[in-house]
Amino acid sequence: MATEPRQIIKNICPELYGNEALDDFIQMAVELTDRSFFGKLASYAIAYRACHLFTITGGGNGANAALGMGQIASMSEGSLSVTFANTQSQDGSGLDTTKYGKLLLGIIKSRPTLGVNTAGLSTNPAFRSS
Repeated sequence: MATEPRQIIKNICPELYGNEALDDFIQMAVELTDRSFFGKLASYAIAYRACHLFTITGGGNGANAALGMGQIASMSEGSLSVTFANTQSQDGSGLDTTKYGKLLLGIIKSRPTLGVNTAGLSTNPAFRSS
């Protein structure tokens, strides 16, 4: 029996697994993931994408997401200083901005290339936008 995205998420991203929006993130990931491209690894691709989306939208830190600040790179206490990470992706997908996105990229790179172009992978079914 294939492992379902929910079980994978339980093991790799307990913050999302315990979140009331779990089903919403799984549904978004399902809609953005082409199962035929990923084959037997589709459940992993969906789980990684759901965790990635959860992370980039603020996950357990909704204040950062609401303000559009992104990931915190460093913090200080004296004279208060916060530095935010550069979240620009080199391939245009944004997946390399989280550890879950990087796991998804690993699966994508392990698959045969299908129409990958240099303008942002728009013809690759792994990067469907809707």
